[in-house]
Amino acid sequence: MAREYSNKGFVFLFLYIREAHPAENFPAHRSTEQKLAHTRTFKDRFQIERPILVDDLVGTAHKLYGLLPNMTYIIGRGGKILFRADWTDPPTIEWAVRYIQDSRARRREGLQLAPFYAEIAGYRWNSPAKVTEGLLRAGPKAVEDYKRAMQRKQNQGPTPGRIEIDE
Repeated sequence: MAREYSNKGFVFLFLYIREAHPAENFPAHRSTEQKLAHTRTFKDRFQIERPILVDDLVGTAHKLYGLLPNMTYIIGRGGKILFRADWTDPPTIEWAVRYIQDSRARRREGLQLAPFYAEIAGYRWNSPAKVTEGLLRAGPKAVEDYKRAMQRKQNQGPTPGRIEIDE
């Protein structure tokens, strides 16, 4: 997607924030050097081609953008958030990019557009085996951390607009 839309005014960046489920093999970052090493491992392991920005150790950018580990934002040229999702789901992101392109085309045609707020309940493909594989790569503590997080999520139920933060 990054390659396909790069010549259409979109720049795709990856923000490396923190270990979502730190464990023995990939512990919570204690130094910038360690975080940069984890970033390089991530880039190599998943063959990431787009630029990766690395948040500072206190998570300044992460705090500004919602504190979830796998969020996606589309930010307009003027800095306005045009799309936000609490999970990175390529089909949903592509839908949003095309919607933005269509809106820009209508504006160029002279149509006046008025912004409005919308929400969507998205669904993503989920492979428990792939999740487990990634967690095991991090270490056994990551598996237990993920199980606890899923249990908390189940107990909470859906609450629009509410973000729980464990610190």
